[in-house]
Amino acid sequence: MAKLFLSIAALFLLFGVACCQYLRVMSFLEELPKSDTRFVALRRSVFLLNANHNKTARPHTILHVYTSGVSEPSYLIRNWCLNIETMDSFVGQLALSTLYTMKDYAQAFRVPFVIFNLAPTDFWDDFQSEYLISIKPSIIPVIQDVVAYRGWETYAYIFDSDESFLRFANYMQKVPFHHIIPKRINRTTTNMTSAEIVLQEIQEVQVTKIIVDCHHIMTERILNLLAERDMVTAAYHYIFLDMDVKLANFPVLGGMRLTGFNMVDRNTDNFTYAFDQWKHKPDLDQLDAENKIIGFDASLAFDSVVAVAEGYEDPGEKERLPRCTPNFQRSSFGAQYARRLKNITFAGITGQISFSEGGARTNYTVDVLSLHANQMTKIGQWSTSERLRINKTIEETLFSDTSGRVYRVSSVLGEPYFSRKVVNGTEVEGEFEGFCVDLMAEIKTVLAARNKTFNYIFHVVADGNHGAPTKHGKWDGTVGEIIDGKADLAVASLTISKKRQKVVDFTKPFMNFGISIMLKRPEERSHHFDFLGPFSFEIWVCLFFALIGITLTLFEVSRFSESEWYTQSENGEEERINEFGFFNSLWYAIGSIMQQGAEYSPRSLAGRIVGGVCWFFTLIILASYTANLAAFLTMQRLNAPIKSSSDLARQTDVIYGTKKSGTTVEFFKESTIPTFQTMYEFMSNKEPSPFAENAEDGWRRVYQTEGGKYAYILESTTNNYYNQKKPCQTMAVAERLSSSSYGIAVSKGLKEVTKDLTLAILELREKAKLAILETKWWTEKGECGPETSYDSTTGTHSLTLEQLAGLFYILLGGLMSAVLITLIHIVKKSIVEEQINMSRFTSIPGEVGDRSRSSGPIPTGKRSYRGY
Repeated sequence: MAKLFLSIAALFLLFGVACCQYLRVMSFLEELPKSDTRFVALRRSVFLLNANHNKTARPHTILHVYTSGVSEPSYLIRNWCLNIETMDSFVGQLALSTLYTMKDYAQAFRVPFVIFNLAPTDFWDDFQSEYLISIKPSIIPVIQDVVAYRGWETYAYIFDSDESFLRFANYMQKVPFHHIIPKRINRTTTNMTSAEIVLQEIQEVQVTKIIVDCHHIMTERILNLLAERDMVTAAYHYIFLDMDVKLANFPVLGGMRLTGFNMVDRNTDNFTYAFDQWKHKPDLDQLDAENKIIGFDASLAFDSVVAVAEGYEDPGEKERLPRCTPNFQRSSFGAQYARRLKNITFAGITGQISFSEGGARTNYTVDVLSLHANQMTKIGQWSTSERLRINKTIEETLFSDTSGRVYRVSSVLGEPYFSRKVVNGTEVEGEFEGFCVDLMAEIKTVLAARNKTFNYIFHVVADGNHGAPTKHGKWDGTVGEIIDGKADLAVASLTISKKRQKVVDFTKPFMNFGISIMLKRPEERSHHFDFLGPFSFEIWVCLFFALIGITLTLFEVSRFSESEWYTQSENGEEERINEFGFFNSLWYAIGSIMQQGAEYSPRSLAGRIVGGVCWFFTLIILASYTANLAAFLTMQRLNAPIKSSSDLARQTDVIYGTKKSGTTVEFFKESTIPTFQTMYEFMSNKEPSPFAENAEDGWRRVYQTEGGKYAYILESTTNNYYNQKKPCQTMAVAERLSSSSYGIAVSKGLKEVTKDLTLAILELREKAKLAILETKWWTEKGECGPETSYDSTTGTHSLTLEQLAGLFYILLGGLMSAVLITLIHIVKKSIVEEQINMSRFTSIPGEVGDRSRSSGPIPTGKRSYRGY
């Protein structure tokens, strides 16, 4: 139900101040408590105007505040008509649903209406009104210039109301070539569900540049969610359109960039005069708390009342404003008042106040802010005349200042990462060596090349742990030292994990690894006949029968092929000769397989087919044998009893364990994979405990345990290092159970240090400096020669018959073809000889008859086989 609140200035009317000029203003507000800063700002402005009216030409101001749903046109129209006769102007809030309605009423009745919660030109570029005036400036041109300055082309736009949606729609038309992902948050929900879903969707599409156009309360919610969802790294950049983002209670954020805006300078005389004493007057301002802060909306409300007072000029005897009747007459006073109102210029709480002919705020200035050390700092300014001006020097200084202190670096003793320096068998006090020591030295060199000083000092972590949560909710190890303020950085074989990321910051990884298994190297076995290993026994048997088959086939087809026979005269006697007797055929087959050939070759078609398929068969067999023999003889055949984590989990003969504290044991503890759950239960319940104190302890247990009955699970990089140490009795199972990375842990308060270290690591990676360091500490310092690991997926095995069966099919097909051609040749020859015999019998009957009675066929000469 609508309510009218009589202002404190109404007392002047009761005591006869009617003779003085006065300004009657009515304000429409949404339903707010009297302690709301906007309500208080309106009343405060009236109080100050009336307190100083004798020193200025301003009139006494009477303010009537009407609080109700400003989105209901019927309520606003009803109260408009009830009070139009006694009001000179209106100020207040409007909703999108009532904006055009009140614009038409203000135009019809010629009454100025100053709104402070909407900037219509944010939604419609062509919006103009003679009587409806907006004191809130448009933010769209500011967004355009900042986005262009940052070079954004793909980004997300988060909004939480109809007003911010229309602003987004208008903005999107001005940047048609940008790829913008719109996301809406339901502001009415009391929980974080809607905002969480929006941020999760943005993470899934991997967008790191985001504009947030939300109410101040939602802005603070989003800031907290960003910290919770780890969307605060240096890769993320946000632009918050909330003009009160400077007043937000920032959580502990990461190295992200955040740009904001501000129009209220709390250090000016105007602001101090307006609000310095306001919280000390509870009888006037009716505050619920003393620490309320005047925000942007309240400042606009204050300036709107001052604006209508600045533009007011007493016309003497006023015309009565028309009532809401069908035959109302318009007042000329309202038109003059509106023109004067648009021509005013004064310094308000929100800066220079002036309006365009269309009723929009103009000639205003916006401060551009950037987040640094959890505070918003001014880095530039935007104005309608000079547009965007960013002080690059200040901006870069805020994000790159790492000098002026010596950072304490915590590390864990353990080769090859970090160990005490030894000279001539004696430890040097306070000096260290290892991969991590060299890494920090390289980073310092990179930063020095950028004119950045980076000084540090190493110390050994007290408890020897990397960092894990304890039963009491605290952290131990290097991570615990960072949280407790004992160290600024931690450089070690420190795995980047979700739990650690919540309490410390990490740089980009400087080394990637996986969890692997260390086993005792089995004894190598060799035989005098290892050269037979490339082929299985069944293939050797088949090769023998193939040789016999080639021999017999070539012998038979040569015997019945006329082309293989030739006549040779010896001592006046002709002799028919065939080169391919049985032994010659066998020798030809052996020579072909051995790629030596023979001094004779088949001349018949069938014989040449036999020779062709024999050569093809030989080509494939020798190529397969040679390739497999080279791999078979150059790789050590390690018969590892454990080839994967599944083999380890299925047996109980080989005991296995890991380091008792760290990410490796946490990996098994938190895994949802049944194999890893089984392994963790085995390690936890086994007595005596299979857990090792550190990597060196686990390595010693592996090679000192008889029969290889202990396996140690650790990071693959550390595994490779210890496998190169004498007595060279350990090996790595090549299967990696997971994939992780090492990074440098940094205190949450050292955001710029994290960024500088990250950039330095990326540069070292691009220049292959990290690879050089790995070679130095893993390969060059190795004591066992080239590393050998067992890979169950690439091990060498004998070829089977199934793999070469097709080759034998080709050979069999060729031999059958040769036999078939030979049979055809025999049949054809028999037919020809029969025809010859018949023709002779017909032409010489007597002779034929006599010959038919003789013994045997017509003699054709003596035949013999060579090599038979």
